[in-house]
Amino acid sequence: MPAADVEQLFAQNHTLPTVPKVVRDLIEVLANENASLSQVARKIEADQVLTARMLRLANSPFYGLRRKVSSMEEAIRMLGLSAIRTLVISANLTGTFQKVPHVNLPGFWRHSLRVASVARHLAGLGRSVDPNLAFTVGSMYAIGHLIMAMVRPDEVAAVNAASTFDSMRRFAAEEQAFGFHYGDVSARLASRWDFSEEYVTALGAFARPLDRPSFDPLAGLLHLGVWRMALDRDGAVASGAARPAEVLKALGLPADSLEEMPAPEELAADLELMIG
Repeated sequence: MPAADVEQLFAQNHTLPTVPKVVRDLIEVLANENASLSQVARKIEADQVLTARMLRLANSPFYGLRRKVSSMEEAIRMLGLSAIRTLVISANLTGTFQKVPHVNLPGFWRHSLRVASVARHLAGLGRSVDPNLAFTVGSMYAIGHLIMAMVRPDEVAAVNAASTFDSMRRFAAEEQAFGFHYGDVSARLASRWDFSEEYVTALGAFARPLDRPSFDPLAGLLHLGVWRMALDRDGAVASGAARPAEVLKALGLPADSLEEMPAPEELAADLELMIG
């Protein structure tokens, strides 16, 4: 990755978003195996808007709970820590960017949540990556695209005309235009937000996970999530990449995992309640 060029991208704009504190705090507290429900609930309840949003989601028809949930701790008990972490992180990331040139934000986040949900599903089939980690990193895999569109809107618009954002050809198109691609920018943003090295490594490697000296399973899962969405949109040939059999093999996943899995929109249905 041309680090100097990516750093210049960030230096051009001083209004780029910072990671929401509740996300950082939640990731930290959930990394503690001994964290209690009340500890997690207190972290979330520090943000009243987020608390209201989480309770609305917990009481939505999707979850089919038999009685109304009225407190964050009760919601965590009913839905589980895994579901709550997923909802909180997704809700905050989708609310971090209010308006970005040339980007349909609801569509962008819908796509990102589906990629993340595919990565989580595939992680559940294997043993190398925690499914919750796969989702959390997957949900921000393309956030670099938003940074690029904010800082260089005209250049991004020109690339959009030649290659859609969700095509596997996008990486090469951006490298030709900028010298780097949105995955590189996502990795740098994760580093600036002080996320762990496993986040940064995966985000910087998912575009071509087999090209690295050491294969990173998390990057491989993200790659498959992106490929699966490109397949849904354009088909295997138009997606710009052959079937990623070698990535599946490296992860120890069955060769037909992508074809046999549920549709991405089904996997992400609960999360899409947050974006309409």
